[in-house]
Order: sequence, then structure tokens, then C-alpha cells
Amino acid sequence: MTPTTPWSPNSFTPADPAYFKVKLTTWALTWGLIFLASLVPGVLLASGASVPPWLAIIPALLVLVIALLILRILRRQVRALGYLEREEDFVVSSGVMWRKQLVIPYGRMQYVEVNSGPLERRYGLCQLTLNTAGAGATAHVYGLPEAQGHALRERLVAAGEEKML
Repeated sequence: MTPTTPWSPNSFTPADPAYFKVKLTTWALTWGLIFLASLVPGVLLASGASVPPWLAIIPALLVLVIALLILRILRRQVRALGYLEREEDFVVSSGVMWRKQLVIPYGRMQYVEVNSGPLERRYGLCQLTLNTAGAGATAHVYGLPEAQGHALRERLVAAGEEKML
């Protein structure tokens, strides 16, 4: 753990680069289904239903534009994820447009859990969830390699027990 001093973005431990593949797969599945749903008016028009032509084109174009804009910032979102272990607290950083840094004192941690969904397991990743004594202060550390996630969990639990109020 590093001493308690002001931190720079370079001092954070970043998310694993493989987490981008998880986010990209999730993006493709989500926006692929939304795009298919936006094609329904076009299919109805092609089958002879009374649907205005603009209703067959505008939704699909709108979905495509929004999906591509989200894709454009996806890599930056993953690069913005990180955490920093300090002497007295744990700092979680996230966000591109709306940046967020959550500082959790070790003595306020209630429990720490390691989770992984099917896509994360496919790439050997997990996420760490820290729940605190304060209401609404839950931190998520995404894109951790599985072994690193379990080791971090053990360090945080040990630090929490040591600093318990």
C-alpha cells in the first residue's frame, strides 16, 4: 500500500485490457438486439402493412448513430477504470464524461465480494464489490484478473479488520 498522499491518474492500477472485450461483446449483443427491434417497422412496410416510410428508416438510423457514439467512447471508459490502495483507505476511479473517485476508509468496509459473470469468466476476469457502513457507498472494481481479484479481496479484508473502529 502506498502512503496517504495526493494521487495522480498514473498511480491507479488500471483494469485489465481484456475487460474491453467483455464490454465490446456486451455492447454488440445489446445494440444488435435494439437494432433488430428498430427494423420491425421496415419489415412491416415490406410486408405490405400501412406504415409511413419515415417510420421504417428513422428508428434504425437513430439506433445506429447512438450505438456508434457509445462504441466510440467504450475503450476510454475501460481505460478510466482503476483503483488505488493507500495506507488508510481505498480509492476507486471511473468515468470518462462524469468522472468519479470514491474513497473508502478501510475501517468503514462491511464486506468485500468477488463476482464474475459468464463473459468475465471467459476472459479470466472478475469484479470486486466493496460494501461500506455508510448508505449508498458501494464501490465496484471492474476488470480484475481473477487471481488479482481474490488477492485484493484478502488484502482489503485484512486491512478492514486491522482498522476496524
